[in-house]
Amino acid sequence: MTGFVLYIHVLAAASWVGGAMLLFVLGVFMRDKEAIRTVYHHIGPLYGYFESVVLLVILASGTYLYMAYGLHYLWNGPDVMLSYYLYTKIYLVLFMVFITVVHMYISLKAHGRERTIIEKIISRGTSLGIFILNLIVLYFAVQIGTIL
Repeated sequence: MTGFVLYIHVLAAASWVGGAMLLFVLGVFMRDKEAIRTVYHHIGPLYGYFESVVLLVILASGTYLYMAYGLHYLWNGPDVMLSYYLYTKIYLVLFMVFITVVHMYISLKAHGRERTIIEKIISRGTSLGIFILNLIVLYFAVQIGTIL
C-alpha cells in the first residue's frame, strides 16, 4: 500500500510542478499580451481547480507517507540531515500552500476583468514564489529520497 501511495504522491507532485512551470514560462516568454490573456482566461480556472485537487492529494499522501514510514519520530532523531530536509520541506510546502491560496483568490476574484495594479503585483509575486518554491521543494524531496 505504501508503494502505491508513494507513486500517487510523486505523480501528483509532478502534475503540480509541471503545470506550475508551464504556466509560469508561458507568462514570462509569450510576448503577445492578448494571447496571454486568452490562454489564462481559458486555462486558468480549469488549471486552478485541477491543481487544488492535486494539492490535496499531495498533502494527504504526504501525511500518510510521513506516518507510514515513522518519520514523525525524527524531530530530534539520530539522522540530523534527514530530519533537517524533511521538516524544511514540510515548512516550505505549508508556505507554498498559503501563497497558492492567495494566488488563487486573486486570480478567481479578477477572472474576466482587468486586474488592479495591486492584484497584478500580488498575482505575479505569488506566481514567482510558487515557481521558486517548487524548485526548492523538489530539491529537498530528492535529498530525502536519497537518504531513505
